[in-house]
Amino acid sequence: MKEKQVTPHKRSRFFLDKKMSMAVYVPVLVLAVICRTSQLFSNMDFNSGKYIDNSLMKNTTIGVLIIGFLLIGAVLIMGESRDKSVKSCILLNPMRLKVDRLNKKINPIVAAPFYVMAALMFFDMLAPIAKTISRNAELSTPQAPVFIFSGISALDMTLSAVMLVCIITMIVTGVNVIRGDGITQGNCFFLTLYPVYKLIHIFKLIETYQLIGPYSERAYIMIADICSAVFVLLLVRFFAGYEKKHTRILLIFMAYVTSVVCAVSTIPRFIMFFVLEYKERGRMLTPELTEIGMIILPVMVISVFWSAYVYRVMPKLSLTGMRRWTNLRVDGGGKAEMKDINS
Repeated sequence: MKEKQVTPHKRSRFFLDKKMSMAVYVPVLVLAVICRTSQLFSNMDFNSGKYIDNSLMKNTTIGVLIIGFLLIGAVLIMGESRDKSVKSCILLNPMRLKVDRLNKKINPIVAAPFYVMAALMFFDMLAPIAKTISRNAELSTPQAPVFIFSGISALDMTLSAVMLVCIITMIVTGVNVIRGDGITQGNCFFLTLYPVYKLIHIFKLIETYQLIGPYSERAYIMIADICSAVFVLLLVRFFAGYEKKHTRILLIFMAYVTSVVCAVSTIPRFIMFFVLEYKERGRMLTPELTEIGMIILPVMVISVFWSAYVYRVMPKLSLTGMRRWTNLRVDGGGKAEMKDINS
């Protein structure tokens, strides 16, 4: 039997690659952070938490975000893969690539963002507890002793417990990625607690400050929490094997949105610590390090998805037979022999 010839699909004259969304994401993130930093520096009254000038022309950050997200969404919707027979050609679990399938492995450095995320969450969990213990130690006297954990509410304890489970899950997920097991269903099960953590964080934000809407700084924190929760839920849906028709595109889109929104919420506030005196930024909320992790983690997921695009190493998909991304040789005895396409 003759060797089966497999030829790549011909590219059209006009080709918009879905990966071009990364070229839109980077300038959107940089420009949005610059606009938000300028807004906080020149147009924010931190005592009231409101803009000095509420005109639309001064709120360029929202404009950049809306236009940027529309462009990213347009590229993801209208973009195509090189092989038109596979409209969504990402493997079922791109974190679990095998050498014998793609002649490549996911770099162990992919696990680093999970460890970074765990470390940042651990700091955010311990910081308020340590502050409470230190305050109680100062107030405590031999005549009127104060319990070291006094003042920690049930909501705070619940939040810390959920964060601890999420921290352990992030570490275990990183280990699984290094081992080549990828993000397993067990990891996905415990990762569902991350949206619960963000939901509790929003409740705590509302409980502490009552009003969020008039304060753009707190509104961005709340939006960043919501985007992070939705992103992780989509991540869990994909890797747990409960993917729907548009899960992949929504996951990648929300990864871009989460990374940008968390950057806009966090980085400008860190910059304000260096360019403004305490009296000028006295009521500004201290940025949480977990949001920094949510700038990095979605970008890592996106980069793995794009690097796992099967069209980079695979020819046109055979829509019949075994549907292997290889050439099929059959010897005289009828025994099939698989030959790697790159050999």
